[in-house]
Amino acid sequence: MIVLTLAVLAGLPALAQEAKNTEKPLALMVRRTVHDMGKDAVMPPMLSYLLRLTPHPETVAVKQVAARIRGTDMIGFNVSVKNHADIVIFRETPTVRTYFLTSPAGVLRKAIESRKPENGKGEFTTTELRPSAVKKRFEKERQCWMDVATNTALSSDCYFAAN
Repeated sequence: MIVLTLAVLAGLPALAQEAKNTEKPLALMVRRTVHDMGKDAVMPPMLSYLLRLTPHPETVAVKQVAARIRGTDMIGFNVSVKNHADIVIFRETPTVRTYFLTSPAGVLRKAIESRKPENGKGEFTTTELRPSAVKKRFEKERQCWMDVATNTALSSDCYFAAN
């Protein structure tokens, strides 16, 4: 009986490591955002609607981790307060704003981009992007936040958007 108990207990660290290895890619960042790193924020009504987080334009309460980079750009990680499976990763520059809707599994569900006209005048124009067309960009943004979850700091790769 004692030998069996020791054998089971000896296997627990391996089981814990295995569970950690099979954890969803963004699950740690979601937990850290909701419980310690995130600040209270709201997603704007039209953005929530365009990402299909709401059936009509309305704000969505989120926990947000965001960083200003290179003086003018902003990147962020939003977790819906109501549904932690709704995650929005974003990158905003003065002329382009890109939003990726994903989940703790790290699967891209929807992507939209808003661009200012070439002449710099007028309103931003928003379009839905095909997931296959932005796969590399999304993977880079997702990796940045996976790194933040473990290091609590942005890697230098996060400072520049992928093409």
